[in-house]
Amino acid sequence: TRPETILGDTAVAVHPEDERYKKYIGRTALVPILNREIPVIADEYVSREFGTGALKITPGHDPNDYEIGQRHKLPVLSMLDREAKVTEVGGPYAGMDRFAAREKLWNDMKQAGLVIKEEAYTLNVPRSQRGGEIVEPMISEQWFVRIQPLAVPALAAVKDGRIHIIPERFEKVYFNWMENIRDWCISRQLWWGHRIPVWYCDDCHEQTCARTDPARCAHCGSKNIHQDPDVLDTWFSSGLWPFSTLGWPEETPDYKYFYPTTMMETGYDILFFWVARMIMDGLEFTGQAPFNTVYLHGLVRNEEGAKMSKSKGTGIDPLPVMDEYGTDALRFTLLVGSTPGNDTNLSLKKVEGNRNFANKIWNAGRFVISAINSLQASAGNGTAEAPYWEVSRGAAERWTLADSWIWARLQALIREVERLFQAYQYGEAGRQIYEFFWSDFADWYVEAAKLQLQDKLLQAQTADTLARVLDISLRLLHPITPFVTEELWGHLRNAVGQNGILSYLTRDWPSALIIAPWPQAQAVEGWEDQKVADFSLLQEVVRSIRNLRAEKKVSPAKRLPAVLVGGEKAGLLREQAATIALLAGLEADQVTIHDSLAAKPADHVALVAGPVELYIPLAGMEDLTAERQRLEKELADTQGQIDRLGK
Repeated sequence: TRPETILGDTAVAVHPEDERYKKYIGRTALVPILNREIPVIADEYVSREFGTGALKITPGHDPNDYEIGQRHKLPVLSMLDREAKVTEVGGPYAGMDRFAAREKLWNDMKQAGLVIKEEAYTLNVPRSQRGGEIVEPMISEQWFVRIQPLAVPALAAVKDGRIHIIPERFEKVYFNWMENIRDWCISRQLWWGHRIPVWYCDDCHEQTCARTDPARCAHCGSKNIHQDPDVLDTWFSSGLWPFSTLGWPEETPDYKYFYPTTMMETGYDILFFWVARMIMDGLEFTGQAPFNTVYLHGLVRNEEGAKMSKSKGTGIDPLPVMDEYGTDALRFTLLVGSTPGNDTNLSLKKVEGNRNFANKIWNAGRFVISAINSLQASAGNGTAEAPYWEVSRGAAERWTLADSWIWARLQALIREVERLFQAYQYGEAGRQIYEFFWSDFADWYVEAAKLQLQDKLLQAQTADTLARVLDISLRLLHPITPFVTEELWGHLRNAVGQNGILSYLTRDWPSALIIAPWPQAQAVEGWEDQKVADFSLLQEVVRSIRNLRAEKKVSPAKRLPAVLVGGEKAGLLREQAATIALLAGLEADQVTIHDSLAAKPADHVALVAGPVELYIPLAGMEDLTAERQRLEKELADTQGQIDRLGK
């Protein structure tokens, strides 16, 4: 496939068990045209089934041939120079371009009767990603690090638990790399990077390696020295990052405080390229592992799942996305839409949805601040001693069911988020905060609070609960959506400070959310489960009625009468009748509640929500004849299904 490399051949290899060629092993062959004598060697790398089963070996221009050449101590000949022209090794072809030499050599072999046949053959041709040129493997002099002495302690640091890799499955990948590590070529022929600190003497031809630029050769004292033009491998420089940025080798305050650090967060695709190098360098130069936890996130891909690439046009520029949807929306999408070590597809539809969530946070905040501002400042506040997350038993006893429910749900959320953070499940933690804020707080409690704020006896405690829940929710959201939460929290702080209604917030409240204490769950007191169960029943009742309204296409503005049969929950339903009416769109003075009914109301739709029976009159909602026909058809279909299952 590359006939010109015949000029650099130094052996012919056959499989040691190939009966066809055993008699030739140890003898010599002639390189075509050049007639250079080369040995026939035996090596298990050769495939007996492929081609002739005899393999030409060119150690200077093929990595696999190079390995064979090293095993058999073959000479390494470079038949191409850096301009891809044939060197003096090529004899009569010296100075020719590789492709011209290919054509000339092949024609010469034909004329010499050395060509048996020609056939089309497909192979992978490596090309430069930048310019598309064919890449030619060739031997060059480079700087290497003997890496085994560094890999052994780095391997031990993970195996003995000094360093944990999250997710744990990547430990096997790390072990495989480190146990099969090869010497590291650290020199690169690039335009940018740390210059290799080696100087060559033009007089004695010795090398000088120094921490600072030398003026003379360390061996003969000559001033005629020049520095190696190569730069260090990017990962060599990056591997020094944990300590070199902190003033090392000096014992600076930053170095003493920040090294070693707690967690290293990066993509799984550079576990070996970067993380392993940092571990090896940290242990070698400081004696300590640079971090105790490695958290690996997945790759961010585009909507179709393709890896983002500027050259391929598959990338997503974050700046226009942030301009259109907001930085918080993009952050939330990336953080909450991922799990450790798994790739995530970035969809602009998801970003748009999370922009709506940021709007939801803002609008809920405006409602709470408005509720605070509508109240008169109360005298004697601002003296509470309890931390912001605690509520006194006396205050809790005065709460409504909705107040108790949202507070209990919030405490459960704080505990769950803390557990998920400890387990590195940041995406799931964000999702649960999202569900709580959007559904529990904004869709349910805020709506219930609108009714409570109309009652002068409940106004203060409702505003207090709204502010507490918003405050803690913003603290939980802040690591994920810092901009909207910081701005909104500042407005909340000002509203509270001006009105003085919330004593727990007016005492030592920080100046910014970013330095505010992280929420701590209040101790469970025993009433939470019952309150949550009771309010959950109310939610089930409301959802049943809402679903019916949607099914019948009843206008949201139309208020409906209702009959509720609650059994042992009838007392709860009577206490919460106004809240149910508000949330379900019922006519408050036409909601009747019974412990039980002797007969079901005629011409009513019957619904069941847990132990509660609900009856909504069909009159005014739809054509009763059409509804009867629909129900009869549904009944017939269901009976037919039962019959089929029975058979």
